[in-house]
Amino acid sequence: MAALVLGALAGCSDASGDAADPTAGPTHRAAAPVRLPVPDGFDTETGWSTTASPEATDLQPGSSGFPLVAVAPRSSLVVQAAADGSRVRAFSLASGKTVWTFTPKALKSARTGVFVEAGKGGEKVVLARQGKTSGSGLNTSRRATTIDVIAADSAAKATAEHHLDLTEPDDTASSFTATDSGFLVGPVTDGVHEQAVVIDAATGAQRTVRAKTVTVPGCGSGSCPVQASPAFATSQGVVSAFQQQDGCDQWAQGGTPCTYGFQVGDVWTSTSVAPSGMRVGIPLAVAGQYLVAAWHTSDTQTDQPALSDTKETTLSVHDLATGKIKAQVRCTSADALTLQPGSAQSSTRLSPNGDFLISGQAGFDLSTGRGHCFMSTASTKGIDLTAVSDDGTAYGIVHAVDQTEATSLYGRLPIAQDGTDTPERDSARVSVRTGTAKALPTAAEVPVYLAADGHGVFRTRDVVAVYPGS
Repeated sequence: MAALVLGALAGCSDASGDAADPTAGPTHRAAAPVRLPVPDGFDTETGWSTTASPEATDLQPGSSGFPLVAVAPRSSLVVQAAADGSRVRAFSLASGKTVWTFTPKALKSARTGVFVEAGKGGEKVVLARQGKTSGSGLNTSRRATTIDVIAADSAAKATAEHHLDLTEPDDTASSFTATDSGFLVGPVTDGVHEQAVVIDAATGAQRTVRAKTVTVPGCGSGSCPVQASPAFATSQGVVSAFQQQDGCDQWAQGGTPCTYGFQVGDVWTSTSVAPSGMRVGIPLAVAGQYLVAAWHTSDTQTDQPALSDTKETTLSVHDLATGKIKAQVRCTSADALTLQPGSAQSSTRLSPNGDFLISGQAGFDLSTGRGHCFMSTASTKGIDLTAVSDDGTAYGIVHAVDQTEATSLYGRLPIAQDGTDTPERDSARVSVRTGTAKALPTAAEVPVYLAADGHGVFRTRDVVAVYPGS
């Protein structure tokens, strides 16, 4: 799961014993955790906490950014990276004790992200860094991206199963695009890559993928060639987004509407699984064996598809392997939110038992195929969901529109700015089963992960805290 920054606190207790580097220090934890203001149902008198570094600002909204905290759910670990990428530490989710530490090769001026991927080889922790080589000896300093893959079940002093050095041109600003089963590195524009490197965490293999022309069915009365660009990688292959350029009405003047869509590896294409009458399909996120997509009946080529109050958006959960729809719901929003490939990845989660899925401002009961909208209306604010439990109880942040590119993207979770206090945010508890929502007390933090045993993981600008259910 991607890390999330929710608020700022004045002080904290440190499980690591080193405020400058939350991943350094002894393996014991403090006697009493920091008591964050959290919803009822969590015991803040027990559990554990550690200091956290502010996360680097993500310059390319829609990518996965530079999270410093991730959860490995199968291994029951909370994984934390130092902001400069000099160390990674894995804590037991339940006890807070250090399970392993990892020290990578040095990289100067590093921007760091830590991610968790699951596959047949088990869970892998991916440490991704952008910085400069040292330039020692006869070697000149150069920009570089390094990828280290560490097994989640490593011994106390972990080593990288795979280490990759990706040289970057001076005029390129790469970004990380991560799902729980795939990893891309490359520049991002409007949620897609013209060229990217796919990293296989299980084998360490890397390959370059590029925008390409493919022929897809369901364009007008037949098939059509489209330019498909890589958006994100999954266990079923790279998901590529496309936009029909020819043989359609680009200006919505009564001709055949143009098609937006996507292709999942070489397995299936959105035009073959679209809900009836839908010609615009945007792949928003992947969680486990599900892909979440947004659908419209038609749109013009001049505007990016958006969630609005003038036209319903169908949000659907698809089987990643087949494209079959597992659940769907129709929603509108009083906020104009751009629908972009991958934009809801940071807010898409499955409950531990797999019965419920949240994505952006929508929640789905996969056992019944029903969904509920938690978008804004003329009288209520939208809720950006952050975590969901096995009984369908979910938590979220009340959406604050501040005219930035990040908040205008549907499903985008907030990331704190460096060196500034994060303003307090309102939060809410919702039921994915019934669609009801209730505001939480002012400034209450919400979990970014909920474990099957009731533990909740909370992440503020300064603290990572884990509390058991009460």
